Amino acid sequence: MLTEQELTALVTRADQSDVKAMIKLADHYRSVNDFDKAFKYVHKSTLYSYPEGERKLGYYYEKGIGCDKDLVKARQYYELAAMHGDIKAKYNIGLFYFNNKQYPQAFNFVKESADLNYGKANLLLAYFYEHGFGTNQNYEEARNCYLKAIELGEKGVYHHLGYLAYYGYGVEQNHNDAFEYFYSGADEGETSCYYYLGVMYSKGEGVKRDLKQSFFWYQKGANSGDAKAMYNVSLYYEKGIAVPKDQEKANFWLKKSAELGFDLAINKLQIENL
Repeated sequence: MLTEQELTALVTRADQSDVKAMIKLADHYRSVNDFDKAFKYVHKSTLYSYPEGERKLGYYYEKGIGCDKDLVKARQYYELAAMHGDIKAKYNIGLFYFNNKQYPQAFNFVKESADLNYGKANLLLAYFYEHGFGTNQNYEEARNCYLKAIELGEKGVYHHLGYLAYYGYGVEQNHNDAFEYFYSGADEGETSCYYYLGVMYSKGEGVKRDLKQSFFWYQKGANSGDAKAMYNVSLYYEKGIAVPKDQEKANFWLKKSAELGFDLAINKLQIENL
């Protein structure tokens, strides 16, 4: 939060054509929900062909922040910022096209941004390669992009690498590597890793079999909202695996899993209620 003195100084600088001050003012006003003033200063920065301002104005138009939502203007300002060398704008254009299901265009812009070492673009490009959006499905390229995203400081990547190694997509199946990736992700708070660690400890894949550790990770996953983990926690309580049998807790987690739409939990509940 800016002090009154800092705010006055920024306004003075903005009035003297300081585009960086304009952007700081816009960010400040947006943070305090004064969207009209935020839009005003972002728009003012674009009068000086400032790429960051053009990108942000595109976002304002895309989301309708301080203005009427206008996807045509959003794309125009993203493209203007990209033309002026803003690599994040190339990513924004790609994301814009992706959200509008124009996958080949999305792929091209995201790849341009990724090739310029923008971390988020590498993460999205990996997703495109993994699922075949706008390009041929290519797990090896997906893996390379995920690794590059980590090098560029992106978070939330390890579970993707763990998944590819666990199932052998793009690489030879390797449970040791998968376990290391999932464990690294869990250390960083990637909740989707918890379930897989539960699975690997339960089967002894990439690590010595340990049902107590398996339950620990399933419980951690369940507490973070993972329906599959909830289902397995229910089974462990029902059968007394690594924990004392507790049908009440088993029923609780089974119902929670079913409420989140997990098919095995839904089917089990239906059978039990016949």
